[in-house]
Amino acid sequence: MKRTLLISLMALALLLGMFPQPAAAQEPVELVYTQWGGPDELEVFDYLVNVFNERNPDIRIIFQPIPTDYDTALQTMIAGGTPPDIAMVSDGLFNSLVPTGVLVNLQPFVDASDIDWDNIWPSAIGRYRWDAETKTFGSGDIYALPRDIGPTVLYINVDLFEAAGVELPDPVVPMTWDQIIDIGTRITVDAAGRHPNEEGFDPTTVEVWGVGDLWYENTVYGNGGRVLSEDGRTFVAPYDQNTIDAIQFLADLRHVYQVRPSTAQIASMSESQMFETGRVAMTTCGRWCVTNYRRVLDFEWDVRPNPVGPSGQITSFNNQEDCTFSGWSGSVGLAIIKGSKGEQYAEQAYRFIEFIFGEEGQIEQAKLGFQIPNQIDVAHTDVFRQPGLPPANVEPYYEAARCQLPGPWTQTPVFGQWFDDLFWNNVWPAVVIDGTMLAEDALLENAAAFQQALDEAWATLD
Repeated sequence: MKRTLLISLMALALLLGMFPQPAAAQEPVELVYTQWGGPDELEVFDYLVNVFNERNPDIRIIFQPIPTDYDTALQTMIAGGTPPDIAMVSDGLFNSLVPTGVLVNLQPFVDASDIDWDNIWPSAIGRYRWDAETKTFGSGDIYALPRDIGPTVLYINVDLFEAAGVELPDPVVPMTWDQIIDIGTRITVDAAGRHPNEEGFDPTTVEVWGVGDLWYENTVYGNGGRVLSEDGRTFVAPYDQNTIDAIQFLADLRHVYQVRPSTAQIASMSESQMFETGRVAMTTCGRWCVTNYRRVLDFEWDVRPNPVGPSGQITSFNNQEDCTFSGWSGSVGLAIIKGSKGEQYAEQAYRFIEFIFGEEGQIEQAKLGFQIPNQIDVAHTDVFRQPGLPPANVEPYYEAARCQLPGPWTQTPVFGQWFDDLFWNNVWPAVVIDGTMLAEDALLENAAAFQQALDEAWATLD
């Protein structure tokens, strides 16, 4: 009997072996994603990570934000051999990382995707290209996908315009420098009610300023100027009259026309804080300011195009000739870090990156108001326009996203290590902050040092 039972069991085992058996459930691939951001932004990304994980059971993204000193922390992790698998990388940090070979080339995945590149803002993706053979930024293969593009425009305090009896600027036609000076003069008022063009005006008791922070890149590009040659190899600012005039204009707003807060006055309160407290009528910021402005501003506000200079020229992305204004647009990208599990499971990591880059990820971020979607058609829907919420005028963002350039730091390696010291700590204080030198003189005096530092930066890639 026992022998018969044994033979039956063996026969059953052989029979079962003839049919496929269910495979053991595979554990999902766990990949760590890191970024920085404010509470609202991190909440959105926590939601997006959860949505992605639910739809992709073979992947589990672990969200580990780094709230402070992000760039340093990320570079330390990479250098220490403990990098995250997927990381948010600013366009400036990208240029420090990609030449060292620590970012995974995404081009094979991009080529296999169905992304409609005609529907993506060209300047958003262009800054994440690198040609390793020619050592050229802005061309070649894609090593990150933009998580966003952040166009910058002029923000205005509508209440201050109306209180001063100044007509609001055209919603889509940029102001000239002369108009900025005129409006700034009419709105700037001291404690005695005098304006800068009136006798007895006291700049030390100004209660409302007409002009705040007009960013230098926007002013330079809006006058057809350049900081670097197009290949990023030559520092052209000292010899470009349009650039010289733009930097001098920023100095004159403070020291000649007295429509912008002085150095002493911004020591205790920045120009952005003055705008938020209703003491500055016009200032520059990116789309990311909208989220906070909706929450904290207690006055009516709106946006206008960046002003343009008297040269009649505009420096635009890809040298487009039909741009009405320009400036700088910011961006951060999403990249896979070499030496991580993300490189080993690059297909899975890329799937998450494309989800954030794609329409659904962009819509969730756009709802907060802090970015314009990567997809041009989505940007023109109410997802971005958000009728009923400020700013009422959104048209300038479209022109800005189309025409604005990445910062000059995206054209060269280790930009901040040499430019910051020579420009922000040398030329800028002398010309714009203190007014002790003319822009032309300060730039020429430092021209050789700028070029030497730029040459040394490029030499780091040899």
